[in-house]
Amino acid sequence: MYGLPGLLCTIDQKGTAGDIALPSSSGSPSEAVVNIYGPQGLRRYLRLALALSRSHMNYTYAVHELILRDEHRPAGWEDWCSLEADPVRDPPLHCERPGRDIHADSDGFWYNINRPDDMGISVHSMALSHTIPSLGWLIVHPPKPPALCVETARMLGVPDGPLMGQLKKGEPVVVNGQTVYPDQVLKTAVRGHRVAIMGDSYDSSELERLLLRLADERKISQATLDVLVHEATLQDSMREEARTKGHSTPTPVVQLAAQLKARLLILTHFSHRYTPIGRLDTTQGNGTTKASEKGKPSLQILLEEAKSVPFDGEVILADDLALLPIPAVPMSEVISA
Repeated sequence: MYGLPGLLCTIDQKGTAGDIALPSSSGSPSEAVVNIYGPQGLRRYLRLALALSRSHMNYTYAVHELILRDEHRPAGWEDWCSLEADPVRDPPLHCERPGRDIHADSDGFWYNINRPDDMGISVHSMALSHTIPSLGWLIVHPPKPPALCVETARMLGVPDGPLMGQLKKGEPVVVNGQTVYPDQVLKTAVRGHRVAIMGDSYDSSELERLLLRLADERKISQATLDVLVHEATLQDSMREEARTKGHSTPTPVVQLAAQLKARLLILTHFSHRYTPIGRLDTTQGNGTTKASEKGKPSLQILLEEAKSVPFDGEVILADDLALLPIPAVPMSEVISA
């Protein structure tokens, strides 16, 4: 959360979020260009951070807060400062637009928090076990229907036009007295991707309950994942210290990934006590190792611990700005599983 105000200011300076150019307006005075989702209290935090730093942004934003239930609140909740902004002392900024207060269902989960767009992508959320409110996010893509291989259809004599459309709908067509069947020209249907991104947590077992609930309601075909992004702050021998601080170690995270049959596990949020893999030999101009890295253990420890746990998927350590492809899952694999 500390980096969020700076990130928003950087986006303002560049006019882009990564490769995505920000529109000059949202199309409606009451709607925001950038929409931010997070736990209750984020709206006030961001408003104060931007106000006190006198950050004047040229685009609009809105914070949509997931309202916490009693069971989501950590111990000592009553002693905290107010999560609500004072409308008199802390009024909305000129660049801020009204955000939604999103309440959890009776089962404790937040469903479809993003109001699925035209692409059919839905985002669900769950509370995680941490020392402060922390959330996990499940992103579900819709299945992709079989795509038409136009070149194959043309080779079989099918002309461009209505007959191509019939084949795409799964209907056979007759061309020059020969029948062309859909399975000759349609590619395999693909199941929509499922990606779970967990915030700080020492126990993310609620993710499994959410997946099972979605599967029971036929919102997804199976309670499985393609990608799980999860923290592993310290090594297994420091599990008690990690838990006290609300964090995880590799072994239980890999066990969760295995339980959910994840295809890829990305570990992240490493303690600064570890040196990135391959950087132990980092030297200064005089050939000596940097003092800040002397005696530090390597992240290789966490990777080896993770890979020692039975798991059919792949385990990697997160790297800033890395782009990772998510392999498609044919519907035939879903049906046979």
